[in-house]
Amino acid sequence: MTLAAAFSLLRYGPQALLELIHAQVHEFTLPKRHLAALGARSYLNKRVSLRSPENISIGSDASIGPDSRLWASPGAKLCIGDKALFGPNVLILTSNHGVSERDVAMIDQPWIEREVHIGADVWIGANAVVLPGVTIGDHSIIAAGAIVTKDVAPYSVVGGVPARVIMSR
Repeated sequence: MTLAAAFSLLRYGPQALLELIHAQVHEFTLPKRHLAALGARSYLNKRVSLRSPENISIGSDASIGPDSRLWASPGAKLCIGDKALFGPNVLILTSNHGVSERDVAMIDQPWIEREVHIGADVWIGANAVVLPGVTIGDHSIIAAGAIVTKDVAPYSVVGGVPARVIMSR
């Protein structure tokens, strides 16, 4: 945040500025200290959002782009391999709401938690989404905007909604 932006928030009172700082610290700064593992020379952009960081492991030499969200859940781990490369605004989820109980409101459905494993040397393009339970094999490429709902074999290039194999590397 720029100094000018901070001062413009003061128009709304100092409480607004304090709330913004508190939210920023709790979503972007503190969680990075509690990652299960962060490999040597790995880079997380300062705007990466983490949930349940104690369940997130990131290998060496990885790079996670701005506005990406790595959202592990309390009961499922997210593992990212060495030299993984994430573009901006990538979303990785390890949980979702269930849908099987017809007479239960969506917000009250039980969580379904599944681990996500992203292999070494995987490139995930901007705005891609990886859903719970997915394993992405080593050396794969996920095209920008793809929604990955199923496992991806090593050396695959996938894209689309839902993501499908485009070619092999």
